[in-house]
Amino acid sequence: MQSNAQKSDAGMEEIWFQYYNYAKIAQKWSLVSDLGYRLKDANFTKLSQYFIRSGIGYNLSPSMKIVFGAAYFKTHFHGTDVVTEWRPHQQLNTSHKFGNLGFGNRIRIEERFLHTNASEGTAFSNTFNFRFRYRFLFDIPLLNLSKSNVERKLSLTLGDEILCSAGKDDFLDFTAQNRFLVGPTLKLNKANKLFVIYNFTSVSKEIPTISEEFNIIWFGYKQTLDFRK
Repeated sequence: MQSNAQKSDAGMEEIWFQYYNYAKIAQKWSLVSDLGYRLKDANFTKLSQYFIRSGIGYNLSPSMKIVFGAAYFKTHFHGTDVVTEWRPHQQLNTSHKFGNLGFGNRIRIEERFLHTNASEGTAFSNTFNFRFRYRFLFDIPLLNLSKSNVERKLSLTLGDEILCSAGKDDFLDFTAQNRFLVGPTLKLNKANKLFVIYNFTSVSKEIPTISEEFNIIWFGYKQTLDFRK
């Protein structure tokens, strides 16, 4: 008889590289894009996933923005299993200031259209499900790095993201994820930021009842472009 007791399987550590672009195209309109490349296994020599995502953003107020967009993902598993995915999304962002402390929320709904090219001898599959995501982030100032450039600062990013799937065709039976995020962010100027984030991800599955844990290092570059001039 199979036990329903939850167990933990730690490992499969990854490195993520991600580029973000925020392009201001009108007073309230923007183009929000990012692309990522992820490596896995002990020597980080095997491809885990790559993707490109873009959307149109509209500022409802100085502190609130909505985004409508879509993404293309390709995910590689052990053997020859490859999953390609088209992922439309709708998103709400809010940003707040409490003195020097920054705080932000992000709510995102994703519609995931997945096609699995399975290993030899097994059939391919097409599935669909919804995923709901909520993330909060604190931006905690640490150091001012330049007297001549007041924008050059070092801060600590601290936050968490919860991801929940819905639908009987859950991708690999993932029902929920939790991502704890912490790491330094270097703001070079108003238009450029670099960050290194430690991402501890816990994934819960239904069949069998199991929890997997992943230790991830996440390198990112954020760029803002202003085409309104």
